[in-house]
Amino acid sequence: MGTPILALACQIAEVSGAQLVKADHKAKAFFEKSVNERLLVCGNLISSGQHGVAYTTLIDDELAWRITAEALYKIRRAEKLNGAINFALIKDFKGEYKDRSSVLERYSYRPIQTDPDMVLTLSNPCQRFEDYLAALTSKYRSRVKKMIRTIDEAGFQLEDIQIDEQIDAELHELYLNVENRANIRLATISRGYFHLLAEALGENLVCKGLYLNEKLAGFITVIKDCDQAVAYYVGFDYALNADYPIYFRLLVSVIEAAIELNCTTISFGRSALEPKASLGALPVETYVWARHRIPAVNAIIRELFSSIPYEQAPERNVMKGVK
Repeated sequence: MGTPILALACQIAEVSGAQLVKADHKAKAFFEKSVNERLLVCGNLISSGQHGVAYTTLIDDELAWRITAEALYKIRRAEKLNGAINFALIKDFKGEYKDRSSVLERYSYRPIQTDPDMVLTLSNPCQRFEDYLAALTSKYRSRVKKMIRTIDEAGFQLEDIQIDEQIDAELHELYLNVENRANIRLATISRGYFHLLAEALGENLVCKGLYLNEKLAGFITVIKDCDQAVAYYVGFDYALNADYPIYFRLLVSVIEAAIELNCTTISFGRSALEPKASLGALPVETYVWARHRIPAVNAIIRELFSSIPYEQAPERNVMKGVK
């Protein structure tokens, strides 16, 4: 048997236009009428990042992505008996990886910009949360302390959650609060997912929960990926969040978890850019590669998907010495 040189992880999903835009978006009617596809995804719809392709140093970038394009074509053709797959998506590319995969354009893939990933680089060394606070300018350090104090004085308790089947149900309910408000909802995780994730990742998964009067008001999960902490799924009570900065406190707890996990960077993800920017996170442009089978549609993919809004990250001078 030969030596493996490349691995693909793909999903097939049914996608409607209603999943691409909010109910009040001006283009909702157009997308509901025009978009109803079986989608071949190279990557993972329930996580952010380039999780669909891995290859060895035995091949270069160009050959790897040529193989990927050919493999996706063969998967799409093999699935024909189960229904046409007109649309292929390869996700997600940041920084140099978009350029390294540019050979995909020869296969009629088009780069589509999405919301940026908000990434925080922790000061070196950052062994305690106080080290992070010291790296902030006085204005933003005071803001973080005030938010924490507000939560503490209201009686909230921040705790590490050990996820079992019972707590999983509570997490899933709070997660749905957030998921149902998302701009784009290509996939929704099922009840039981957090429990299985905890079993699979062990010490590389941290779950922080905010309790008020012994009732869970919000949570956030953090995954350790080498030296990066990834803020994964979050859920909270929107009614309580209207009165108390629950979401902001959960974001701060990600920083605390990252320090505990000895991580040097934090990927906060691609939503709610304003509060993440106020913690010192900076935007990293993120793209997907998209291709439609029909040439006429493929030619206007970039223009078509420009109707789907993505946020522009605010500019904040949060960290000392960083402009």
